[in-house]
Amino acid sequence: MSAEAAPETGPRNPFASRDYRAWLTASVVTALGVGIQIVTVPLFIRDRVEPDERAAVIAGALIIQTLPGVFLTLLGGVVADRVEPRLLLFRATAVAATVSAVYVVLSAAEVAIVWPVFALSAGVGAVAAFEQPARQGVLPQMVTRPQLQNAVILGNVGFLAAGQFAGPALGGFVGGDAGLTAAFALETGLLALGALLFLTLGRYEPRVAERHDVRSELMEGLRYVRRSRNIVGLLALAAMPGIFYAGPLTVNMLLVVEDVLMLEDRWVGILFGTFGAGMIISSALMTLRPLPRRGLLLALSPIVGAPLLVLFGLSETPWLTVAALLAIGPPAAIFTNLSLALLQEQTDEAVMGRVMGVYSLMFVASAPIGYAQTGLVTSLIGPQASIVASAAAGGVAGIALLIWLPVRKLR
Repeated sequence: MSAEAAPETGPRNPFASRDYRAWLTASVVTALGVGIQIVTVPLFIRDRVEPDERAAVIAGALIIQTLPGVFLTLLGGVVADRVEPRLLLFRATAVAATVSAVYVVLSAAEVAIVWPVFALSAGVGAVAAFEQPARQGVLPQMVTRPQLQNAVILGNVGFLAAGQFAGPALGGFVGGDAGLTAAFALETGLLALGALLFLTLGRYEPRVAERHDVRSELMEGLRYVRRSRNIVGLLALAAMPGIFYAGPLTVNMLLVVEDVLMLEDRWVGILFGTFGAGMIISSALMTLRPLPRRGLLLALSPIVGAPLLVLFGLSETPWLTVAALLAIGPPAAIFTNLSLALLQEQTDEAVMGRVMGVYSLMFVASAPIGYAQTGLVTSLIGPQASIVASAAAGGVAGIALLIWLPVRKLR
């Protein structure tokens, strides 16, 4: 599709596809388990380290979780083109459930050491390197081209509703009221159920018609990416959240709740859920009608989000913090939904898994940078100043990419 062309016309309801409904159900259940983990792992760490070590250890665990993806995500994209998606998603989610079960044991036994968190985080990152390209890459096989953007948006709505809103809120309440062991047990059960639900998907033949060695197929995918300026631009934008936005929110949320707002543990889940709610509402509204100049909206979203993140960093009252997180939701929703929809529309199905692997790599490779800079800066100048500095840098980078990238011309 050319930069100036509009999406094909036709029925836009992806729920007409039985497999899409099954995929969304399995994704939502899995995301609930992942969302609970967003809260439970930082709380597990908090209870086992000194107060001045919290930011560094939480950032370290997040970095370890993303590093396997740096090395394995491109391979995960090749595997996604070679292996039946139904089986790949089942196996990856089952491994994630097993990792969560280990946390149940550690929490129930009141193990005081922290190092198992790093080993388990590496396992979670390795699983994601194979799960994400397969889960994202199978969508174009389930729905028609006119249905694809809404399929992406509604899939993100469901995933965000569970992973960023319901899951963290549930993890905060269960962890705060019934204890971390109960929260980890609930997380394990949801991931196991998600694995079984992925088995209800239809059978899709691997995309690679003629198999070569893994290296040849990987190089073919990279050459395909390099030939398209639009794809290169979309992938460059994909690095923005990890470096400038995800780190300040994920690493500092617990510290903001405890040190700035001075609230109880359940507020960690509530604030993560508030951010998720802003994304969910905005994503739902995006499905109501086709959006004009989607490339420009995408390129502007990190610029608009920067001052809102500054407001979150400066806030010292719960109501203003909640308002700031809700306001960050719309630009985050635009970025998340349109970057993936435009990328899939620009990509041939034969290399979809490999391109999704490169897309996932941009996220996971940038995330350790964001977590590391946040952990370091927070340790030196505190969570509020760290959030403001990162947001300001993100805004400047967003303006530079808006001017430089051809993505803004995509329709």
